Amino acid sequence: MPASRSSFTPGDAGLLVLLALMWGNSFLFIKLAVASVPPVWIVAGRLTLGGLLLVTIAGIRRQALPRSRRDLTLLAVVGVAGAALPWTGQAWAQQFLDSGIVAVLNATTPAATLTIAVLVGQERLHARRVLGLLVAVAGSLVIIGGEVGGGSSVVALSIAAIAPFGYGVGAVLTRARVSGRIAPLPAAAVQLSLAALVATVVALVVAARPPAPTSLAPIAAGSVLALGIVGTGLAFLIFFTLIQRVGATNASMVTYLVPVVGLVSGAVVRGERFGPNVLVGAAILVLGVWLAQRRPAEVPELVHAA
Repeated sequence: MPASRSSFTPGDAGLLVLLALMWGNSFLFIKLAVASVPPVWIVAGRLTLGGLLLVTIAGIRRQALPRSRRDLTLLAVVGVAGAALPWTGQAWAQQFLDSGIVAVLNATTPAATLTIAVLVGQERLHARRVLGLLVAVAGSLVIIGGEVGGGSSVVALSIAAIAPFGYGVGAVLTRARVSGRIAPLPAAAVQLSLAALVATVVALVVAARPPAPTSLAPIAAGSVLALGIVGTGLAFLIFFTLIQRVGATNASMVTYLVPVVGLVSGAVVRGERFGPNVLVGAAILVLGVWLAQRRPAEVPELVHAA
């Protein structure tokens, strides 16, 4: 693996923007699909398509997939905790919330990851981090409070706000048990594929058979395909490429761009309208995330999935 740089080349910046477009528009794809497809099947389809794409790319690159029972069990747990569960929560919440709101609340992912890392002893708190976490919480409350006042579902908002903690669990497990042992691409390919298997079984129990592809409106079917291939498979590949090229901290700057893309795409495509509470809350939240992510130079980087 090549050593990462501390600065961006124009190509790196282009990849960062491309990744933000992929992840930011994923919330729009979910919103367009959830009217016709149950949330559990959206997640199962997303994981299946993304996993198959990454397995194929790993095969083309001749990167061996992990096969031991220990590694497969670990990657299944990481995939379910760090992808299937938060994606299911966010897809369910988007039955009742605009895509842009969920995209903004997803920006709590770094703060959620840091919180879990501190709880398990991977990271230490210092004054700036405490301040950052408190500011991020305040920003989330501004967003949620304004939406509740506007009549949005309290339960849906709560689930959308809690869902990023699943990413945190997956990131902490990856750092503790996967990083340095299994290459990123094979690890992601297997964890998505195993999570797809679990999600499919759950979907069969919860929602019975999936809707026939021929019965779906083109926009719903296209959204699921885009979500799986672009928003999952290709996005993961670009994210790991950025980590290798510029480091985890620089790659995590995508966190600041995703909410902007999510808000703009929801407004342009679906005519979603958001009040000043969303803009003000988003600005406060991003400031809190920025403060919480800053650390003394000697503290190791925290790798997390967005």
